[in-house]
Amino acid sequence: MEDLSIERTPLLIAAEINTIKHQVSKVLLFSAIEIGCRLAEAKSLIPYGEWGKWLEESVSYSQRTANNLIRLFEEYGSNQPALQDSQALAKLNYTQGIILLGVPEEERAQFIAELDLESMSTRELQKAVQERNRAAEERDRALQEKTELQQALADQDGQITRLSDERDNLITKVEELNQAKAKSEARAEKLSLDLKNLKHDTSAQAIDRMSNRLDQAYHKSKANKVAFLYESLDRNFRELLWELKEFAKQEPDTYKVYKDKIVNFLAEGLKAKM
Repeated sequence: MEDLSIERTPLLIAAEINTIKHQVSKVLLFSAIEIGCRLAEAKSLIPYGEWGKWLEESVSYSQRTANNLIRLFEEYGSNQPALQDSQALAKLNYTQGIILLGVPEEERAQFIAELDLESMSTRELQKAVQERNRAAEERDRALQEKTELQQALADQDGQITRLSDERDNLITKVEELNQAKAKSEARAEKLSLDLKNLKHDTSAQAIDRMSNRLDQAYHKSKANKVAFLYESLDRNFRELLWELKEFAKQEPDTYKVYKDKIVNFLAEGLKAKM
């Protein structure tokens, strides 16, 4: 009968060890989730300030280890039905579960479904998570830049609208100022014309007044001259009459001759001049 035993080789032994390690790691992940569930329950019951002491004395955990276990429960436990229903959790071991905490909860199940976790090493999984996070950061940065650009464009549009409104207001003000300037210039021109007319009227009035005063002065001078001549004539005539009367006593005939001459002179003078 042929011997069906398989030859034990170092390669075969290594494969068996890695299989056991993977199975143990899966069991470790489920165990860690269950422990995290109970730690979360205990934490809600322990008085504030005594949590660290209870961990050290009761379960020999540090607060950091306890926090990691509680987070495993919160991320992969019973409050994550989508992950369990997709059977994604069954693919994970403890180390992979820790690494995949770096993927946001809402994207983790889809990310796990796209990977061949059984054939990936820890380093490859870490690299995949890092590349995913880097791509997500670039995507978020691009979205942020897009949002900022859209906001900048909106602000620019608002600024353009505001500047357009200011330009229109300035145009309106310039038109109003031009209209006011035109009115002011028209009023100034009218005032200038009125001033010229006033000056002209004032000059004409002044000339008329001066002419009137000159006429008055001339007439007054003439009147004074006439008065002077009249007074002189009256005085001389009286003196002439007195002399004639005196002369008449001595030379009556000569008196009569000069008397007739004087009468004729006065009569002819009055007829010729008046």
